[in-house]
Amino acid sequence: MASARPTILIADDMDSIAQFVEAHLSSLKENIQFLRAGNGYEACRLAMENRPDLILLDWEMPEISGMDALKNLKQNPKTQDIPIIIISSFTGSNKVKEALEAGAIDYVKKPIEPEELIARVRSAMTLANTLRELKSRTHQLEEEQKKTQNILMNILPAEIAKKLIQGVVIQPRPYKDVTILMADLVNFTEKATRMSPRKLLEELRMLFTKFDEISQKYNCVRIKTIGDAYMAASGLFSNSKEHALRAAKAANEMRDFISQRNRTNTIKWEVKIGLSSGNVIAGFISEHNLSYDIFGDSVNMASRMQAYGGPMQINVSESTRKLLEPHYTFVRRVPQRVKGKGMIEMYYLHQPKKPETSNGHISRRHSGSEIL
Repeated sequence: MASARPTILIADDMDSIAQFVEAHLSSLKENIQFLRAGNGYEACRLAMENRPDLILLDWEMPEISGMDALKNLKQNPKTQDIPIIIISSFTGSNKVKEALEAGAIDYVKKPIEPEELIARVRSAMTLANTLRELKSRTHQLEEEQKKTQNILMNILPAEIAKKLIQGVVIQPRPYKDVTILMADLVNFTEKATRMSPRKLLEELRMLFTKFDEISQKYNCVRIKTIGDAYMAASGLFSNSKEHALRAAKAANEMRDFISQRNRTNTIKWEVKIGLSSGNVIAGFISEHNLSYDIFGDSVNMASRMQAYGGPMQINVSESTRKLLEPHYTFVRRVPQRVKGKGMIEMYYLHQPKKPETSNGHISRRHSGSEIL
């Protein structure tokens, strides 16, 4: 990178001309640093090592000519932005055109006129500073855009975040055949009072980060977290016929993760998970709120399933049970009276069905509940 002290590389195989150029350019600024090269190869090496602010290249030099050096420097990502002025005894317009098309910023003809040289170098360095500032601001803007995109990818479903980044207007729309997963930590408020804010946030960050990994594993979309509550949806963008199965597998793995963690961690957690399947409407709450949410009876039902479930249980609605019936057995619970819904059938997800089960249905009494 160019330092605060301006650096000019002069490449000419004739010492007298190089000294002439350096003597006149010293009047531009007091602290200019000059580098010297006697051929095109040395010019390329010094440019790579020092990244000067400006290079003056004599066209006719031994080993590698100034023109060849110009082409090499412009092809190298590390030196392609360094402004280069070609100095040459060629006076034909075709030579000037060739140099400019190869990437030179200007062309000075020999014999060199000192005032013209100073004017062209001053102009080139001013332009170089402007381009450098523009590039720096562009880099800063790109970094800010990356940060913004990362924030969007963290707070919104990836599918929605990508569309927003592309400038697509997100309209509310219905989705059919979706399974909603609601998870909530048991006795969170009571445990939170016994932890420092920092420790509490560390625990939530660790738990929900793992929940996110599990959701992604089964193509579920995390919709939001509210305090200790976690909501995800399966089938929202994928239109998968296995949306209920994926949600059930994700729920099982979340519960297993909590169980395994409790064996080695001093802070013990329990989770209640509810599943319900149906149709939803998804979209932003308002134009000024980047909270992407889902609405519908199946969302409300999933919330009820979670609320009416027991610790470390996966409570599913009738709609979800029907979809999972080929894959799991269930503990049929006593119907619960739910506000606004009346008596509601609900089931605990029991275990995956064994392959040898021929008719896909096992029924027996177990602890006062019926296993289906």
